[in-house]
Amino acid sequence: MYTICFMARRPFDDFSPAVYKKLREKHEDVKGVFITCDKKETAYIDNKFTEEEKKNIEICEISKFMNAHWDEFTVEKLQEYEAKYDASPIWKYIYTDRYLIYRDYDYCVHTAAGLFAFWEYVFTTYNVDFFYDEVIATLLTYAAYLVGKKTGTGYYSLMFMRACGMDLTHHYILNDPFEKMYDMPEDYASIPVTDEQRAKAEAFLSGFEEKHSKPAFMSFSGKKPKWKAKFFILPLFYLRQRFFNPFTRDKGSYIYYKAYEHTMDELVFFFRYLKARKYFNQKADLNKKFVYFPLHMQPEATTIVCAQKYEKQLYFIDSLVKSLPADTMLYVKEHYSFLGIRENSFYEQLKLYPNVVLIDPWEDSIKLIEKSQCVATLTGTAGQEAMLLRHPVFMSGDIIYKGAPGVMYLEEVFENYEKMMAEYKQPTRDEIIQYMAVYMSHARPGNTYVMSEARLADDNLALVADSMYSYFVEMKS
Repeated sequence: MYTICFMARRPFDDFSPAVYKKLREKHEDVKGVFITCDKKETAYIDNKFTEEEKKNIEICEISKFMNAHWDEFTVEKLQEYEAKYDASPIWKYIYTDRYLIYRDYDYCVHTAAGLFAFWEYVFTTYNVDFFYDEVIATLLTYAAYLVGKKTGTGYYSLMFMRACGMDLTHHYILNDPFEKMYDMPEDYASIPVTDEQRAKAEAFLSGFEEKHSKPAFMSFSGKKPKWKAKFFILPLFYLRQRFFNPFTRDKGSYIYYKAYEHTMDELVFFFRYLKARKYFNQKADLNKKFVYFPLHMQPEATTIVCAQKYEKQLYFIDSLVKSLPADTMLYVKEHYSFLGIRENSFYEQLKLYPNVVLIDPWEDSIKLIEKSQCVATLTGTAGQEAMLLRHPVFMSGDIIYKGAPGVMYLEEVFENYEKMMAEYKQPTRDEIIQYMAVYMSHARPGNTYVMSEARLADDNLALVADSMYSYFVEMKS
């Protein structure tokens, strides 16, 4: 018997019930516990199941639990959980939450204590074996991970395969906060691979070297902000959300609490982008020596969790530019999916550095990789692409390709750039192929990309369900 807990908030409100039903078709030993944020989500999930199906599921609503016990969630209670679940210092974990970082101290304390209490209740009451959620980017998920380590409840997530041409067809399973493939061996160089696996890796690498293709998931992003007719009605929408939507005033549902504050964001981002365009008119001079640093989207798991030390990217840039030799510039490129979202004061700060150039966001990233002295990244895809091209890359975060051939990990950036470059040894092409062969051999069939509607197709759900169940069996054995 497996009791599986599923996050069922958006965007998992369709996916999680559908995968669970696929699991039940083959495995009647699976029971489900579904986690919702508020009454609206609870009703939505409840309607997904027949009365007969409801005999094998439970729905646990965060808001209901939090509001019922709100006054109990004191700083003393938070200290108790901090010690009990090895979560010290607790603010390290609170600052990984992309929602709580905008709330005041008292709200953070009550919510953080409440989340630990919630997961303690769910995991022990229902004897949960595994908990499925997104990659850790909220304290909601991080607390589940920490509580689960003590209760024997294994956290896991399904992440699309990065940098191998399989991002919309395959996934991997991770079970730690840092988006690493749980079964990727550190000693990949000594792992035997078949001729077929090696040929598949070599074919992908040859294709990438020739065409420099972008990951398929990027087709869902990367559009310049444009004026939209709906901007005219956003003020009315704000008023409706602020005064007539009870869910945005529900303190127990912290992800949606005061969501009306962001109603006007798209309009704000559009006008901010118009003002920001003056910062993006610099073309890269490829005849100069430069280090290439593509900015990261934030707040995202790849920065606030996987690169927490440097998630304030100005701190990373400040440490790096003070470490570069006299003849080397730092070229910084904005993420084109983030245009208008970052405060323009960030770009003003960059202008204060004489050896930093903020370049056009639409410059060819691969060309910048190839012409740079090295690629600097926290956790970005550009680092993986540089690795594939056997180009120097250093990273200061903790993500799936940490440890790949030619990837140098630099925890302390300040004054260590030249030492790192002097020690760099370019990997051979065969070493890259060996790494990719092992990496790709751990891919599991099934599209799990959250913005792809194809993940809800019946045959795809069956693949994902099979992947999940095989993982359960492996972990239990």
